[in-house]
Amino acid sequence: MRRRILVLLAVLLMFATVVVAQEEISSNEEVNLSAERTLGIGMQLDFPFGGLLSGRYWFSPEFAAEAIVFLWGYAGDVEGTMTARALYRIADRPVVDFYGAVGASVPVSSYGWETTYFSAVGGIEFGFRSASSLAWNIEFGVAYSTDGELAMVFGTGIHFYF
Repeated sequence: MRRRILVLLAVLLMFATVVVAQEEISSNEEVNLSAERTLGIGMQLDFPFGGLLSGRYWFSPEFAAEAIVFLWGYAGDVEGTMTARALYRIADRPVVDFYGAVGASVPVSSYGWETTYFSAVGGIEFGFRSASSLAWNIEFGVAYSTDGELAMVFGTGIHFYF
């Protein structure tokens, strides 16, 4: 029963976000919130390989690159994950965009070789009319590790675009 309630709350949260993002504008002209976006910084959290600080740069309306870094350490010992991805915008709508992304996540460790993940995801990025520089995304996909394992990928993030 508890699991059903959590799933219901997650679905309601997703729909509420879409409703807020779709608030009406005063003129009859549709404004594309992702038009002329270039550099965005923020947070991107991905399962199973982590993430934290994120930077996205849209070279054109269709193509972008993203770097995600999550590092921690103590006394000269640093660990974490670094991810590099290429993004392609599949559909560009006024408030919601759909994109695909491929990339690799490489662990950083002083202990030696670790598993590298190659991933392919589909994402939805929501803009906010009340804060047009902000965008929230959610991603689903698949990852293949150098250990030969397949895994499901889930991610979410928020970026501020300049």
